Amino acid sequence: MSSSLNSTVSFAVLASLLLVSGAHAQTAQTDPKADPKAEVKTETKKADEETTTVTVTGAKAQNRIDRQVYDNTKNPDAAVGTAADSLNKVPGVTVDANGNVALRGNSNVQVYVDGKPSAMMSGDNRAGAIQAMSGGDISSVEVMNNPGAQFSSEGSGGIINLVMKKNRRPGGYGSANVAVGDGRYNGGVSGSYTAGKVSFNGGINYREDGGTGKSTRRQRALDANGNTTSRTESNTIGTAKFNNLGINAGVDYNLDDTNTLSAAVAYSRREVNITGSGDNATLNAAGVVTRRYGSLVRAENPGQDQSLALTWSHVGKLPGETLKADLRISRSTGESITTNTFNYTLPSVSTATDRKTSSRDLSSAVFSLDYNRPVGTDQLTTGLQITRDDSSNRNESTGTGADGLGNALLTNGFEYKQTLTAAYMTYQKPFGEKWVVLAGLRMENLDLDTYLVNAATHTNINYTKYSPSLFATYLISDTAKLRFSYARRLQRPNPQSLNAALTYNDPTNVTQGNPNLKPQETDSFELGYEVAKGKINYQIRGYYRDNQNVITQTSRFLTGNVLLTTQENGGESQAGGIEFNFNGQLTPKLNLTLGGDIAHTELTTPATGSQEADSLNGRMNFTYNATAKDSISVFFFSRGKTLTGQGYTEPFGMGNFTYARKLTPKATLTLTVRDPLNTGKSVTYTQTKTVYSESSRSQQASVIYLGLRYAFGGPAPANANQQPQMRIMGGPGGPGMRPGGM
Repeated sequence: MSSSLNSTVSFAVLASLLLVSGAHAQTAQTDPKADPKAEVKTETKKADEETTTVTVTGAKAQNRIDRQVYDNTKNPDAAVGTAADSLNKVPGVTVDANGNVALRGNSNVQVYVDGKPSAMMSGDNRAGAIQAMSGGDISSVEVMNNPGAQFSSEGSGGIINLVMKKNRRPGGYGSANVAVGDGRYNGGVSGSYTAGKVSFNGGINYREDGGTGKSTRRQRALDANGNTTSRTESNTIGTAKFNNLGINAGVDYNLDDTNTLSAAVAYSRREVNITGSGDNATLNAAGVVTRRYGSLVRAENPGQDQSLALTWSHVGKLPGETLKADLRISRSTGESITTNTFNYTLPSVSTATDRKTSSRDLSSAVFSLDYNRPVGTDQLTTGLQITRDDSSNRNESTGTGADGLGNALLTNGFEYKQTLTAAYMTYQKPFGEKWVVLAGLRMENLDLDTYLVNAATHTNINYTKYSPSLFATYLISDTAKLRFSYARRLQRPNPQSLNAALTYNDPTNVTQGNPNLKPQETDSFELGYEVAKGKINYQIRGYYRDNQNVITQTSRFLTGNVLLTTQENGGESQAGGIEFNFNGQLTPKLNLTLGGDIAHTELTTPATGSQEADSLNGRMNFTYNATAKDSISVFFFSRGKTLTGQGYTEPFGMGNFTYARKLTPKATLTLTVRDPLNTGKSVTYTQTKTVYSESSRSQQASVIYLGLRYAFGGPAPANANQQPQMRIMGGPGGPGMRPGGM
């Protein structure tokens, strides 16, 4: 390991140990025996707490200076839907029909679980995991457009953190839910029990889902003058069926008034089976069909995820002093077996088959140590994080393969071992009664070893990056504030993106990584005005991002009609926009959430030159409480035009409708219609000097679910007669720890 890596570790360990050893040098300002887990107020309450919430009814969590928190527990269809459905209700976040997540249209976003990265939310695993995870397991969603120095600098688009449900109230509590649709069903049970020093929680859920979709592709090869030399056309209709089983369990044990040990395990297993048929044709420059065939595809995609989390939390003698050691171990494995049968009618009648088998195995271990302490009226936080990823990927192709490419080229293996070592320090200081400033610096060293099995080629990449961050809030009045933030972010190439081997997709499409990719660097700025006034809350934010060494896709024809898609960097882009979010109880029966942003993006790449795009993203969610027991919720979101580096993706939108009937204080019946207008269609255009293509994907029908949720154990909730709604919380606070893992 490099000397820079060792210096990073030494710096973080030394800083943490010095702070811990010096923590008790100050006189405690509170009685350490008096509920050390309760929030302690300081003399600078007005300046550094900022506990304003944009919530119609009492909020569970508070925003802090570097993030916004959105409560998912009162989302009426959370138990029926997936994590993707819950995320689509969060301002600025979109998840398309393929499970791809974006924040303000930027897909280079990190998704955490309880404040830490995990194998199941990494790389190609993420889309499937988000589409399979039950939305009912999520307590809240935290959005960090400009994450602070205490978080990894990876992800130029920001961080989305899924805080999973936990209940530490004394006694036993739980809930059960079941939902059925047209050939679909899901159900689950979750609960908790707390007695004395021990708290248990856990749950199990199962989902059987699927649907029919349609995809089309029109692709042309161009000569130096832009004339078409050949083109391909394909239309495919397919059916996908998947099932997912998820199990989780956790325990918290209070050793004494100041120390808590926690452990959590999770396991999920999913299977995705796809069958489809299509018509395909190749035409020459004159438009004459030279090849025509029908295709049948069958694919099996099983996968498993496991994780273990061990945490020690210590509350010090000083108000707000905490020390937390956390270890997360996770593993994600999966396989894909795809068989294609091609029935040719031109140039002659014949039949051919091919088969592609891929396997992946990713193990991840994350250890972090975070220490937080007051310094007078200020707050100091420091820590280290070490992440170790081990990955193995295998691809094997047999049969016809891609046109003109032998199967030997398409059979390969790729392995990597990655160690990311980081140390950070943040300092929060109030200035008078109005200002709060939080500054931070993060140092990260990456050490990456890759191995291309077929070529027996080893490579090593090692570098250190520094990422500053700055946050400030100004309290205009008791109901209004200004918020400013800046962060330096990185987009490191996914190690798989460095894989120089060819990967077979279908007879006319292959992909390849680029071992020469460098990280993209982003400077992100944001300025916001926020008002929380009674039952009406709104925020207006302006943002700007400057990106260097932009990583974009490139496409070119290898041989015949085989299109190679790879990645390159060296470009630059600027993006800016204005975001608006409103939440309010307009009448005693009507609650409205409305938001969106207008953005302008400029992108310059070596392959295509300059591109510009204006996009409008929006969402609307209203809940109407018709009676004390009946409510209607309507939700819709749209994502604007997105540049891809070689073209763009058209705007698209989706929504759902939910009717909820409270049968008893503990039982609720829901009817949910997902995508009632059947608008979940994605269309992408690619235009280069040698390639033009149009591709689209859409689902063929809306999804209807009838669900029942029942709460058991303990007394009925205090708000049992209130209709469920998503609560949006706002208002910054300090950078300290929180039970959800942050």
